[in-house]
Amino acid sequence: MAFFSFSGRRGSKPASRPPAKSGGKPFDEDRLRLEREIAELTRKTEEAERLAAQKLREMEELPQKIAARERKQQEMIRIRAVATATDDVFGRPRDKRHAPLRRSGPKRMTRKDQSAARMQLLMLGAVLAVLLILLWRSLP
Repeated sequence: MAFFSFSGRRGSKPASRPPAKSGGKPFDEDRLRLEREIAELTRKTEEAERLAAQKLREMEELPQKIAARERKQQEMIRIRAVATATDDVFGRPRDKRHAPLRRSGPKRMTRKDQSAARMQLLMLGAVLAVLLILLWRSLP
């Protein structure tokens, strides 16, 4: 389609498009541009397929991850429950060094008490041995 001139003169020739520089160049440029677009689309397609495969692998591994996380949470809950076990809910956590050794009987001996009793028994045994040796030597 020809473009008309707005110069105001009658009888002037209609303006036409400038002639193409060369007959083959626009087609070559279009072909190169299309090839670049095809290569870009191919690259994007491959990237999307790679991401889809990665997401599928992650979805397959998800139940194991959830189970491991739940096991870890249950273990942490159990550890916290053991660490904060007290006779009184609002009291301080019980120190394990002073925890009763046996649960039976009204009077419970703590580790500290048991250690002190053991030391007392050893000392009394040593004193008794010394006394027996002294008595043995004093005999005619």
